[in-house]
Amino acid sequence: MLISVIVPVYNVEPFISECINSILIQSYKNFELILVNDGSTDNSPTICEQYASKDKRIKVIHKANGGLSDARNYGIVHAKGEYVSFVDSDDYVSTNYIKYLYGLIEKTGADTSCCILKTVTSGDEKFVQVEKEHLRVLTGKEACADLYNGNYAQMVVSCGKLYRTSIVRKNMYPKGRLHEDEATTYKFLYDSKKVVVSNCALYAYFQNVKSITHTRSKKNEQDISIAYYERVAYFRERKEWDLYAKTVNFYTGVVMARGDSDSALEVKTLLKKYRMD
Repeated sequence: MLISVIVPVYNVEPFISECINSILIQSYKNFELILVNDGSTDNSPTICEQYASKDKRIKVIHKANGGLSDARNYGIVHAKGEYVSFVDSDDYVSTNYIKYLYGLIEKTGADTSCCILKTVTSGDEKFVQVEKEHLRVLTGKEACADLYNGNYAQMVVSCGKLYRTSIVRKNMYPKGRLHEDEATTYKFLYDSKKVVVSNCALYAYFQNVKSITHTRSKKNEQDISIAYYERVAYFRERKEWDLYAKTVNFYTGVVMARGDSDSALEVKTLLKKYRMD
């Protein structure tokens, strides 16, 4: 089975080689690596082309800068695999990442498989095997509910997962917005008949506290609010009242935590527009 791995690339010269190397040494060999150069101005495109010249499984796409969502969408359009995984260019994965996630899908008949994201602050941290594997097989609705059961970080991030490509193509990322995972991943989960969730950590998730999504700004707060607002509407339109209520409660807590009058108005507007009936 061909698996597509999509890596958006934008000015990540210090990190991109480690990311690519971790994918090329996968124990599962039948994959294509799609590197989407999103208008980088550093040496990242040259590095990508150098790798592509040595491995036929690598496809490099060069495009004008459009942001992470746009780069992922380009990769999705060009993906040939029946399943797709997203890896950020400053992250890296375990040698068995693809094999394990695809194995879970074969074992359970799921459309989406998930592993644990191991938060790292450098590129030399090792993956540690869990003493006992624990799997949870959920329906798409149950996986969405899991966003609010203390597993938000694992479930909402697009990375660390393997999806059926047809599901991803139905729910493309919102171009030009931050918090694209919060705006999209729940749709992947909801459209999956089954989602299998593992407690094994196979994805190294680099946390840069200086990144845009970790910096408070008007753009940041607007985009996260839009993402939650859309999620409330999404579940209401589908009459998924339990998920609707959970999302409203979660969204209200996040917004009200800002502690300003604009936040209070935002919540009141939401509840007025999307009241349950």
